[in-house]
Amino acid sequence: MEYVSAGANISLKRERRRTFPGEELLIGRGRNLSEERNHLTLVVKTGEPQRLDSFLVSNLAWKSRSRLQGLIKDGRVTVNGEKTKASRRVHFDDVVEIRLSSGLGLPDDYSERKLDIIYEDEWLVVVNKPPGMLVHPVGRHVYDTLINYLHHRYHSTDAGQEEVIPKLCHRLDRDTTGVVVIGKKNYVHRDVQQQFEKRTVSKSYLALANGLFPPDRNEIDIPIGEGRCLKSALEQEPLKDSRTLVTVLDSYGDHTLLRCVPCTGRQNQIRIHLAAVGHPIAGDERYGGDSPGERPERRDWPLRYLLHSESIRFWHPRLKQDIELAAPLPPDFQALL
Repeated sequence: MEYVSAGANISLKRERRRTFPGEELLIGRGRNLSEERNHLTLVVKTGEPQRLDSFLVSNLAWKSRSRLQGLIKDGRVTVNGEKTKASRRVHFDDVVEIRLSSGLGLPDDYSERKLDIIYEDEWLVVVNKPPGMLVHPVGRHVYDTLINYLHHRYHSTDAGQEEVIPKLCHRLDRDTTGVVVIGKKNYVHRDVQQQFEKRTVSKSYLALANGLFPPDRNEIDIPIGEGRCLKSALEQEPLKDSRTLVTVLDSYGDHTLLRCVPCTGRQNQIRIHLAAVGHPIAGDERYGGDSPGERPERRDWPLRYLLHSESIRFWHPRLKQDIELAAPLPPDFQALL
């Protein structure tokens, strides 16, 4: 059967200059994340001397301190043309050059890959994120992320849109699909991001849970922490109040399709809450769900957990009205219903 989602309605204080194709890319805020760089040149513009590795960490946010120290040790970082140590102090107008590791290039389909844009105006863009895509650079995933593809989208368009610097208003995990809101203008990004932080944004998710969830249970109110498994998430201090509203939508064999509305915004809240009451999300191995290959009847299932950000409602700071947007289920999830 086809499932239809909920309805859809309509250190710097100042801004750095934005980038344009052909110009030297900025490494920190405002850099074009859609272009691969294997050689970077930075000029120190801070007055106080600081350690070289600290300077690099503040300007290369997608590289960890340990990786940067490894580049320095390997001789791939120079200051004023000289190889040096991580503890060296850099001063105003010093020129720091970095040769990055190879093998972090753009995916082959970078230019052709299409994003599922479910809403866009002058100030915001809302995307239906596919499974398996990170929302921002992490570790070795420097280029193949949602924010990179959006940078490529706006930096490869006609003049007039080149000043768009997309910024995430919130995040979804790699295998969670669905609605992601991105600001195209700084002041709108800040406003919407604050709405998420103040919990004034309404969100609903679809989850396919293991077992037959009791239809009369419509709330899970269990404090949770930040553990990497179910036991530590429920026991590791500090535990924070967490509440999720749950509605049973349908059942499919020994699985239940649920609509989950998080009243609080804890990390992995829905995944932990459903696992805590004995109904982990299908495929969620971290929190107790079986892997797709464990049962013969599930060998063709997606190799991920089945959680989808179905809809979102927030106040549009420029249109001066609430806006509600929904994302259809991805094909691999829809095919199971």
